[in-house]
Amino acid sequence: SPAIGSPAAAPAQGMVWRVSGGKAPFFLAGSFHLLRTGDYPLPASYETAWRESSHLVMEIPPGDAQRPENAATLKNLTLLKSGTLPEYITPTTWQELTQWAKQNPYPVPVLQSMTPWMAGLTVAVATSAQLGFKSEYGIERHFATRLPGSGKTTEGLETTVSQLQLFQQIPALQQEAMLRQALTEAQTMAGKADTLANAWRHGDAPVLHATMTESFRDFPEIKKLLLDDRNAAWLPRLEALLQGDQPTMVLVGAGHLCGPGSLINLLQAKGYRCVQMKIETPDQVKKAA
Repeated sequence: SPAIGSPAAAPAQGMVWRVSGGKAPFFLAGSFHLLRTGDYPLPASYETAWRESSHLVMEIPPGDAQRPENAATLKNLTLLKSGTLPEYITPTTWQELTQWAKQNPYPVPVLQSMTPWMAGLTVAVATSAQLGFKSEYGIERHFATRLPGSGKTTEGLETTVSQLQLFQQIPALQQEAMLRQALTEAQTMAGKADTLANAWRHGDAPVLHATMTESFRDFPEIKKLLLDDRNAAWLPRLEALLQGDQPTMVLVGAGHLCGPGSLINLLQAKGYRCVQMKIETPDQVKKAA
């Protein structure tokens, strides 16, 4: 890892808030579901939250997506019930998608059976992977692999199935617009992914919020569905945990912790104090490494 005091180590605060006003230590940690190997070690604030917690809460419980009993449902949610994708989107969008598939060698028959939102997600994830951002380096995976033998308990705020059901609620036209946006962003993703990852690493919530707001600019209903409504739905569970006696680390997408309607906002409105953890002393950083 970079020497303390080198530019790379300078202000790597990450996005972790200490929440007080409950009965036990409580941390809200912003995750990136896809990261690069070079983003490790994580900022020390994550290690502090992990070390001081006995309970880890994530959006989805570890291993949920891999459960065999979910396989049929997941297929059902992500694939078309009948026909093929070109029947559900305009010829222009389909042409752009096949063009993308050619350039990124991705099998067109696989895309043909997907719902429009799933095709959009596939383009976004494949584009990210080319830039080195992969789920196997995501923060969830990092902590999930450390759970066995740690003595910590864990839970999820949702399930894989309930997450995918959200996308199903998006109207067909909006799904196609998302797919088009993913295809457009495939051209410009490199700069944007860097901006987001840097904002996260330096704990710059306003930049992260502004960049995400720009992405959602044409999709206010989708922002409400994927961010605001879920924050509101998670709040009672977080409050129950705050009133319990288990020191807890809550790890959710960093977008849920930024801007109006964020979990930070909602907890502050309930009278909790949320303080973003800033860079620690070189001693503590060494200890956490």
